[in-house]
Amino acid sequence: MHITKQMSSRAAGLPYLLRYALVCLMLLASGCAGGHSSQGVKYSGKNTKTYTRLPMRVHEDKLMELLENISSLFGIAYQYGGTTRRGFDCSGFVNYIYQKTFNARLPRTSRDLARIGRKVPIKKLRRGDLVFFRINGSHIDHVGIYLDSDLFAHASSSRGVTMGNLNNRYYKKHFVKGVRLLEIKGSRR
Repeated sequence: MHITKQMSSRAAGLPYLLRYALVCLMLLASGCAGGHSSQGVKYSGKNTKTYTRLPMRVHEDKLMELLENISSLFGIAYQYGGTTRRGFDCSGFVNYIYQKTFNARLPRTSRDLARIGRKVPIKKLRRGDLVFFRINGSHIDHVGIYLDSDLFAHASSSRGVTMGNLNNRYYKKHFVKGVRLLEIKGSRR
C-alpha cells in the first residue's frame, strides 16, 4: 500500500516536472547568440506598435554619444528578454542603445529588426549600423551594433555586453547582413 501510494504521488507530479523541464529546455535553447543559442521565441503576439521613421537623421555628434552609451554597458550580464541595465539580450541591448541615444522606437526581436532599414555590404558598414547573424538554424537570431574597424557591440549569452570582431571565424561564418538605420548630418558646432 505504501509503495503504490508513493508511486501514485510521483506520477501525479510527473506532468509538472515534464512541463518544468520543457520550459527550462526552451529557455536554454532560445536566448540570443553569443555562445551557440538563438532567439527564436517571439516576445509578443500582434505587433501593433508604431516605430521611428527611417532613416533617422542625426548629427554626427550623436555617434560619439552612441559609443559612450555602449561603453557604459560593457560587462552587464546577459538576461533572456532583458531590456534594462539589470541584463540584456541582443535585441534588448540594441533597443536600449537606440532609445537612449536617438530616442528611437524599434522592433523588439532581432528577426524583426532585420526587416527594417537599408541593407549595407559588410565592407561599407559605418558606426551605428546593425549587424545580423544566423547562429542556429535558418532564421536571423542575433544582432549587434557596428562600431569601427570590424568591431561590433552585442549582448552575448555567454559573456553579456561585449565586443565581437567580424573577422573572427565564428562571426564570419554566421554573418548575414548589415543594415543602416541612420542618415548622418554634419556636426553641430
